[in-house]
Amino acid sequence: MKTTFAIILSASFLALPAVAERAPQTMGQDARVRSVWYNPSDVIRVDTNLRTNTAVELGRGERIEQVLLGDSEAFDVEVLSNRHTVSVKPVIDGAHSNMTIYTSRRVIAFLLTEGRSQTPTYRVAVQYPDDSKPTKTVQRDSGVRDTGYEYSGAGQARPLAVWNDGTATYFEFRQGVRPSIFAIDSNGYEMTVNSQTRNNVVRVSGVADEFTVRIGDEVICIRRTQGGRTSQQTIVRSLAQKEF
Repeated sequence: MKTTFAIILSASFLALPAVAERAPQTMGQDARVRSVWYNPSDVIRVDTNLRTNTAVELGRGERIEQVLLGDSEAFDVEVLSNRHTVSVKPVIDGAHSNMTIYTSRRVIAFLLTEGRSQTPTYRVAVQYPDDSKPTKTVQRDSGVRDTGYEYSGAGQARPLAVWNDGTATYFEFRQGVRPSIFAIDSNGYEMTVNSQTRNNVVRVSGVADEFTVRIGDEVICIRRTQGGRTSQQTIVRSLAQKEF
């Protein structure tokens, strides 16, 4: 009987479905700012810490209609006035709960934990494959570059140069600097961008009027200005060599 029971028990474990959680990844040099790609069949794990507020940002086009929380005594959860950001703060040590958010467009499942990671998470941006489109795109002119950008703020997050070719915006930083870059939407909110990095240059898909660059507590605001388009070939060739 013991042998038969062991075989049945083992078979029942083998029949159990695999449990997979999608953990947010760092967006730049600062691990406290993270992003995660949405998949309707996945659960997104958000690791939190006591005395730290974590903002879960669902992005433009999402309007939160309802939030279901498994353990309301373990976490304080609040929907912000923009209706696409949720504030999550654990109130007990080792808290653990599921959270399901219903928006105007989809259902997103989360697993909330406390104390699992020693690095606090300040922001988690949820990205969607069908929404990763350029903010603003114009036809590319291989013989013209737009270098008209003004900066406010100082520190290592400040780019050495910013320019666009009509289809992508390029940010050149000091060697070893890996900041987080956000575009600013028409309502003044930061939104995640599609980006790639090669050496000390970051390529962001699309052209936006405003960007925010962050490293830790450093914030650099970048605004596109008029009159920055140039067809001077020495400048165009120099910038094109850094593009990818």
